[in-house]
Amino acid sequence: MKKRVLLIAAITAGVFTTSNVNAQDFKPAGGEKNIEVNFAPLGGSPISINNLRFRYFTSSDMAIRVGFSVASSSSTDITLGGTNNDIEIEDKSSTFGLTINPGIEKHFAGTDRLSPYVGAELNFNLTSTTDLNQSINANGDGTDEAETTDGSTTFGLNLLVGADWYFSKHIYMGTEVGFGFASTSNADTEFTPATGPSVSSPNGSSFDLGPNFNSSIRLGFLF
Repeated sequence: MKKRVLLIAAITAGVFTTSNVNAQDFKPAGGEKNIEVNFAPLGGSPISINNLRFRYFTSSDMAIRVGFSVASSSSTDITLGGTNNDIEIEDKSSTFGLTINPGIEKHFAGTDRLSPYVGAELNFNLTSTTDLNQSINANGDGTDEAETTDGSTTFGLNLLVGADWYFSKHIYMGTEVGFGFASTSNADTEFTPATGPSVSSPNGSSFDLGPNFNSSIRLGFLF
């Protein structure tokens, strides 16, 4: 709670301490780069870097952008089994996700501190999961291992409307909404037992069309 209060206070101070800066010093003139993080002042983690976004302003009213996120996790559970209960049995699980969102923005005049824009972005997402499960073998003196894998690939396109508000020199908060589609192809689930042939189960695909919204505020700075 203390961190959230200090962060909000710092932003408020920035608004008032830069009131005398020339208007043209707030917003990009062209050639600037910027990085964004998600900002949720009332959340448990006010600042999140789970989806970084980079922008390059080719001019005062045009910018190219790319969002990027990588997520990976793994876990291992160990139990004991066998005749003498002295054989370790491991169950392992791992997941991986990659998202890339390249796009473009067209900014409008707005006000001294407000920069509204429209744009478009592509969406590419790749996920995969792997589960390894061990069991005591038929002789009771070791383990057999079975593997299960699956995942998905998503491609989409979003049309965007958003705005950046520069509360300090080259530092802004923003929000954005979009409308678009996402086509997801789910990989077949592949099961490879300890003995015998592999088994493949199809998972099909899906198509979504509609609005989308990032509930977090975007917090960024130019450099």
